Amino acid sequence: MSRYLTDDFINRDPRALLNTAKMAMLSDIVAPVREYLYATAAGELTVAADCIIALSGGGVFRTALTHLNAANLDTGSFEVGKDYYVYLCDPGSAGDEVYVISLNSTYPSGYNADTSRKIGGFHYGICRKVDSRLQPVNADGTVNGTGWESTVYDGIVPRSVWTLAHRPTCSPEGMTYLGDGTWADIYIASDDGAGGLLSAYNATPLTGTDGLNWYDFNERALKVGKRMLTYAEWCKAAYGSPQGHDADNSNAWSATTNTGRQLTGYVANAVSAVGCRDCVGDVWEWLDECITNAGPETLSGSGTFPFYDGSRAGQTYSSGNGHGTTGAWGYDTVSPFGGYGNIHECTDYSLITILGGGGWAHGSNDGPRTVRLDTSPWYVATYYGVRLGCEGT
Repeated sequence: MSRYLTDDFINRDPRALLNTAKMAMLSDIVAPVREYLYATAAGELTVAADCIIALSGGGVFRTALTHLNAANLDTGSFEVGKDYYVYLCDPGSAGDEVYVISLNSTYPSGYNADTSRKIGGFHYGICRKVDSRLQPVNADGTVNGTGWESTVYDGIVPRSVWTLAHRPTCSPEGMTYLGDGTWADIYIASDDGAGGLLSAYNATPLTGTDGLNWYDFNERALKVGKRMLTYAEWCKAAYGSPQGHDADNSNAWSATTNTGRQLTGYVANAVSAVGCRDCVGDVWEWLDECITNAGPETLSGSGTFPFYDGSRAGQTYSSGNGHGTTGAWGYDTVSPFGGYGNIHECTDYSLITILGGGGWAHGSNDGPRTVRLDTSPWYVATYYGVRLGCEGT
């Protein structure tokens, strides 16, 4: 440690020098509001006035109310499913700040780490038209009016806009704000290629097809600084999504003739009021809540569930493990965890984990409040996936 500044009225001590370079090292972003970036139109972002922003190269700037759009991109045009970053840049020669929007997560084209600073970002995707109270409206602005289900548009997802003062604690890409300090993934989780999970457009959702159960998803979430949503949070994320149909996939991947999972974001109408895609249909989503079936319940045969009719295939944890209908508390003689300990329960499958949303072939049963209460967390199902969330700064 050493003294960085001193009082020196006769300017003999070099530590007393105060210039823009030193100011930049002392200052972070000082803003009148945490959300100093916000969406004001489908393709427009606004920078709030009177923010003081310092760059590592020495530039210190005070913002004016500024509107940004596709003209501020360093290359190309806005594309659905992409995450963009907003930079304040120093053009040099004592000029005023320049704003650049870029797909590059380090610095934009034409600038470097000293002459630019990432001040926020957003996701460009499909958005649902809502009123000021987040209620879905149709083209005429009528709440839940005729055609509201298909009243969607391409644009900046309003609640995905983040700043250095208002953002997820994890990486902000592919996330949207639920309120009360909670952010949620826009898309059902897919593989990030590094043992974690990713919220990405046009990706294959990870499910039990990939050998994953509730525990596996939970551990993958840990690796990316996220967690599963509670049922209450999931209902917020799903709010405003239309219910599925039996005969078609117009509002969700839900037609009873479907035979498998679909790519994330495939159905345009399957978007919620806050911008979450595919909460309804496609794959069931594991949630971070458990209930107990304390029993005893009558099982209809080996490999069946207390709440189910026994037709489910692929269950490797069978009845007859020391509980069944006996109602005696104790550790199972056959652990469902495979080398990760055991469960102390009353009947087979007494631990139940909640899932939300519905599956790819459940038709009108799929919806933004749909919930499933018949599955133990060790169960590996081809139609079970997850959507993650995290806290915010």
